[in-house]
Amino acid sequence: MARKNGFTLIEMLIVLMIVSTLTIIAIPRLDQLKKAKEEAHMLEQLTDDLLYAQAYALTHKQSVVVVFYNAQGRYRMTERYMLGTVLLDRTLPNPWKIELSTLQNPLTFLANGNVNKSGTVLLKNGKTTYRLVFLLGKGRFYVQKL
Repeated sequence: MARKNGFTLIEMLIVLMIVSTLTIIAIPRLDQLKKAKEEAHMLEQLTDDLLYAQAYALTHKQSVVVVFYNAQGRYRMTERYMLGTVLLDRTLPNPWKIELSTLQNPLTFLANGNVNKSGTVLLKNGKTTYRLVFLLGKGRFYVQKL
């Protein structure tokens, strides 16, 4: 009696068909996941940069000025005044735009970590809009999806 070692052609084709069907179903979902991760990374980067500006103001006992460039995807952080030493100049990924809503430039983190004014900045990515809100008081801010 001979032993059968291996798979038949039909078995291999069935397995290949199942794997290819699962791959076709999973690829569009991976694209959506990639976009969501890029969006979350951009928002986290912006939040980290603003926390850096606040921490820099506290540790160096000097104000840090943050300028948001309206209708562009760009912001800049400098020491003391708008033309001071540049701490950070960041451009957001291509579809993102910054729109000043109630906040007026420049936003300043004072030496005690507080902001000099409150207001709202809108972050737009095509159809998705986020609101970045700066609160008066202890220099707090938050990002909210609209």
